[in-house]
Amino acid sequence: MACRSTTENCKTKSIANDAGGVRRLLLSPLNEDATDEQILRGILGGEPDRELLDFAAGAGGNRRLLAEFALGLVEEDLVKAHNGAIRLAERRIPHRVPAFVKRRLDDLSTSCQHFLKVAAVLGRSFMLEDVSRMLDRSSASLLSPLDEAIASGFVVANELQLVFQSDFVLRGIIESIPAPARDALQREAMRPGRRTETYDQQLWVAGRPTWTTGHPTEPSRGADEGADGVHSRALGLLMDGKATAGIREAERILSGSGYPESDRLDAEASMILGYSLLGMEEAEKHAARVLRERRAGQGDIASLMALTALSQARWKAGELAEGLSLGRTAVRHSDHVPPVWRLHFQLALAGKLANLREFEKAESLIDDAEAGLHTLPTRLWNAAPAALRSRLFLQAGRFGDARRQAELVTAAAGPDAVPLFRPLAYCVLSTVSLHMGDLPGAAEHLKRAQGELATDPAVLHSAQYAWTEVRIAVMREGPRAAVELFGDKYSNLPTQRSLYIEDPAAAAFLVRLALDMGDTDLKRSVLDTVDGLAADNPGISVVGLGAVHANALVNGDPAGLARIIAQSPDPISVALATEELAKIYGTRAPVRRRNMTSLPSGPIPVSSQEVATAQPKTACWSVLSDMERRIAYLVSVGMTNREIAKQVHLSAHTVNYHLRKIYRKLGIKTRVELARGAASYSSRAAIYSLEGEAEPGIEGVVG
Repeated sequence: MACRSTTENCKTKSIANDAGGVRRLLLSPLNEDATDEQILRGILGGEPDRELLDFAAGAGGNRRLLAEFALGLVEEDLVKAHNGAIRLAERRIPHRVPAFVKRRLDDLSTSCQHFLKVAAVLGRSFMLEDVSRMLDRSSASLLSPLDEAIASGFVVANELQLVFQSDFVLRGIIESIPAPARDALQREAMRPGRRTETYDQQLWVAGRPTWTTGHPTEPSRGADEGADGVHSRALGLLMDGKATAGIREAERILSGSGYPESDRLDAEASMILGYSLLGMEEAEKHAARVLRERRAGQGDIASLMALTALSQARWKAGELAEGLSLGRTAVRHSDHVPPVWRLHFQLALAGKLANLREFEKAESLIDDAEAGLHTLPTRLWNAAPAALRSRLFLQAGRFGDARRQAELVTAAAGPDAVPLFRPLAYCVLSTVSLHMGDLPGAAEHLKRAQGELATDPAVLHSAQYAWTEVRIAVMREGPRAAVELFGDKYSNLPTQRSLYIEDPAAAAFLVRLALDMGDTDLKRSVLDTVDGLAADNPGISVVGLGAVHANALVNGDPAGLARIIAQSPDPISVALATEELAKIYGTRAPVRRRNMTSLPSGPIPVSSQEVATAQPKTACWSVLSDMERRIAYLVSVGMTNREIAKQVHLSAHTVNYHLRKIYRKLGIKTRVELARGAASYSSRAAIYSLEGEAEPGIEGVVG
């Protein structure tokens, strides 16, 4: 029940069904100066609690939008009465809100609608130049649709600063874009802007700095510089994994007198970076102050570090479009920044793109960061790009490459070494060992990562360290060990959004664990978290697919699992979905003897011995293209060419063409051989199997 009584609930529902009810409610004299809380109380029939009020703030003070929000909550049973207060039963924006926004959007000119939809994929706040770049039009030509957007209340401007009127308005605009077009726009928005040698005046959003013409900031060459002469002592301490000491050194510079402005900028940037590495809120506070107060030149490392720190914070909170927008801006304006600082902006953005499985773009940024280091007069920190590559290769399923890059990081010595990144490298090695079925090796690498972290707790704060320990516990002691960790040491991990951003397969793993253990609380907390993350980021396909995957497991939905196999860019998610779909097909169709060249309609039985011997030694799964690999996975669960064609949006003839290419590449002749090869990947996705340890040798299958 949404209200305190059945009578009140019926009264509220009648308002929702009355076309003029909202108008009369808002235009009545009693509501002219009504607060958000009073409007909610009038519609819901009770006192909204603090969480509901915070959620309603997404209307941005628009009273009509707030009323639509409240009425939608009632219509969809998203609120309930509890101890005299109205609380959220489910934190989800009701359909009535985007429908209202779409109706208002339809009243605008076509050019204004076009402008707003492109701007929306850039995030809550945006720059006119970014919209201009995506539309390939001059900023001047966009003034007319911009004026209309402002006049209609969709966009608010402060001088040249642009921001959408509210979160609900932004969500409604995004949902008005067809999903395929939305994904394409999001991918285009993530492309770094074209570099320029001029100092064009650049303006960020409300509360951010105005970029003005100036000269690039060069690091000072004073007594406080690093031993190599190209970085400050504070930055050197940070890269050495001594975040606390680096912050203290930066504070010493900032509190002293007689230091040149370049030293103070470096110290300010170092302090923000240090707090960000430690995962502390002070990073956001200092960053917001810098961006609020400073008018800086394009080479201002403090402002760029502030943008990067805010980008990291927004990203961890699940505000992915905003995180990307901030990160792209920092990289775009870093051309004239010293390489020792530019690499931080580039690697931070590369990590986000890798999380979205935009591997080529991420690797290009890492290459740029490495090339910048090579321009220095002395060798320095070459392990840093290797650390990010190791993580990228791990996410791409390139376990051999991931291990080699991580070993470069852990073995680096002298000026090449970057102790800051050693915990990450050991964590990558631990995960690779799990994939290879080497449990002792995985545990040893994790122990080393934790030992490195102990010198300055939570440096490079990441959910991956806890997540790796959980997976090792499952492999060593079984699913109950993970449940015990969630009940004690890592109680917040299942609801930590950053986990599902970094590893989209984590939700499916945890839901399967919850189903096997009968743990409804764990299942609900995971689903609520990933559903909320997907709802807040409708333009990010990998996040949405993670939610689809988790829900498909709960509902036993073969169509959802097939969608993961056909669309997900995450190889482990594909392997998990393949195995689960094969189980569903196995329960629905009796196993029968088939001709080796027939088109199977159900799962192909594969014994552990057959899996170990089916794949030719010379075959390597990585020789297949993404489309070929998806077709192979769908073959492994028994789909016909026609069924596969529907999933991957190709003709049956084209699917058959791809199959012939797959056969030639792998040196096989039948669908059964192909299915066994695919099954050897999915059944040996080592750390994601809850039925026991995986056999070694997965790398030979997946490359």
